[in-house]
Amino acid sequence: MDPERTLDLNPKPKAETKPAAAKAEKPAEKPAPKGEAPKIEPTLGPQSKPETQGFKPEIQGFKPETAADAWLGLMSARGIDYLFANGGTDFAPVVEAYAKGQKLGWRLPRIVIVPHENMGVAMAHGYAMVTGKPQAMMVHVGVGTANSINGLINASRQNIPILFTAGRTPLTESGALPAARNNYIHWAQEHFDQGGMLREFMKWDYELRHAEQVETVIDRALAIAKSEPQGPVYVTLPREVLASDFSTQKHSAKTTIAPASPPAANAEALEEAAKLLSAAHSPLLITANGGRNAETSLAIEQLAHAMAVPVIHYRPRYLALSTEHPMHCGWDPHALLKEADVVLVVDCDVPWIPKEGKPKAEAKIIHVGPDPLFAQYPLRGFRTDIALTGAVAPTLQALWRAAQKQAPSPKQIEERRKAVTNLSADIRKKARGGMEPMPKAITGKWLSACMNKLLDDKTILVNEYPTVLEEMVIKEPGRYFGNASAGGLGWGMGAALGAKLASPDKTVICAIGDGAYMFGNPTAAHYVSESMHLPVLFIIANNARWAAVHRSTLSTYPKGFASEAKQPPFATLEPSPRFEHVIQASGGHGERVSEPKELMPALERALKIVKEEKRQALVNVCLEVSYVKTS
Repeated sequence: MDPERTLDLNPKPKAETKPAAAKAEKPAEKPAPKGEAPKIEPTLGPQSKPETQGFKPEIQGFKPETAADAWLGLMSARGIDYLFANGGTDFAPVVEAYAKGQKLGWRLPRIVIVPHENMGVAMAHGYAMVTGKPQAMMVHVGVGTANSINGLINASRQNIPILFTAGRTPLTESGALPAARNNYIHWAQEHFDQGGMLREFMKWDYELRHAEQVETVIDRALAIAKSEPQGPVYVTLPREVLASDFSTQKHSAKTTIAPASPPAANAEALEEAAKLLSAAHSPLLITANGGRNAETSLAIEQLAHAMAVPVIHYRPRYLALSTEHPMHCGWDPHALLKEADVVLVVDCDVPWIPKEGKPKAEAKIIHVGPDPLFAQYPLRGFRTDIALTGAVAPTLQALWRAAQKQAPSPKQIEERRKAVTNLSADIRKKARGGMEPMPKAITGKWLSACMNKLLDDKTILVNEYPTVLEEMVIKEPGRYFGNASAGGLGWGMGAALGAKLASPDKTVICAIGDGAYMFGNPTAAHYVSESMHLPVLFIIANNARWAAVHRSTLSTYPKGFASEAKQPPFATLEPSPRFEHVIQASGGHGERVSEPKELMPALERALKIVKEEKRQALVNVCLEVSYVKTS
């Protein structure tokens, strides 16, 4: 037997796997000459490697006897390194299969026990957003699914691929089949349509009906999840089916179903967009997800450089450009929209608020992305003159190259480059307050300036709402991740743990509000941090308020009764819990800070503990009461 063609079934982690964030941290290329875009070498994205490479019909040494055996082993063979799990009575065949696989030396996904489903989904989300690789999760029937929906909505709207599975109440009552009903809850827990509760947010869902389907269902689920636009898929697993015989079935070492190739932009529409861009006097690019991977980040930088286009990161979940880049013009598009004659909306679901800063009537709006109209959103009325359906990186590369060839005046581009560079520097100068002078009470903006001092080129910042981005200096892609536009609270803590799991060599800082911390199932999150040895620094911006609730009320009723209330209805979170005590129950360091002079020393102590002692740490930062909108 050729040892190089034998699949390793030993339960060892893949040391060679490198997260996308690590790839993005290569030394910056030298600037290209004026008028030319920086070179980009053609590279494969995280999901671009052909799945059939090295295909052979059988997995050597792996002889599953049950569908559950096959399910676990084939997930591992398909690149699933981790199975995030919250078990129940439906897990019995999976538990037995895992114990068998461990004894026989099969390669299996590593189990991550998550004591709350929503937090587990956030962990899978965090791992995939850093690596580009979907992982699997299994929860307990419909009740576990229900606890997960908040996180799955975030993953869906953020196009995060996850193989999400749940047990299904046993189908039979007689006991004639293995794993039939034998517990009182099996009647009350059954659904007429278990997948119906989340079908709107899944790319695909299915119930495994026979052991013969295991390979097809896994391969189809992962292929659909990884095809653009990516997203979560859902599979329900009845207990009798998992326990059923698989010994006569055959299985393959590699997937039998490859993901679909990325969409490509229509040539005529691309040419029309290029003509508009080449003739534009005041172009503008708005993005939220443009930094999804290194290739897309570089493509946006190429276009911005070649055509001297200012870039706005609006409500960003990823950063495409360095915050110090001369074409990066901040976080709010409204002022520049009023002057723009061509607007490129790149992988951005909410490019502007309709009543604020509308583009002028004669401006042309070009949306770019694998689903530029966001077809899964029931209502989205943003003006669209051209919708370029295509993978972002190659579409933008083709667009700027065509536009540059048609540009009537290189001199005009150079003049615009100088103007945008000056505007970029001016925006940063006006927006940044820095750490001096020290305020009388800690503000969110000053906290962000202090947090900025903690960042280095090996830090990942996971932000669930509180960070004022104007104060941050983040120069590389893959170092910043923001919460999904769906706003399902409780994402940040799990996402930070998932990011740390994916990139153990990085320092991970999680910035969260006090409300988001409570939504994040902190007891469960701190448990996982300790049990999996995932030290993260949690920084809580604690204003003892649901600021967004009252801010929304003020914007709707600026002179209403609620605007005069000292304690606005539905918006107060007092008395504020002692969050610093919660982490201590799981062996972490926690402290509370209310005085500005105490803040920086506390942050530095906590960071030192995370880096040197490899323990999780939390700083509960008591802010002044404020309803100011952050970035």
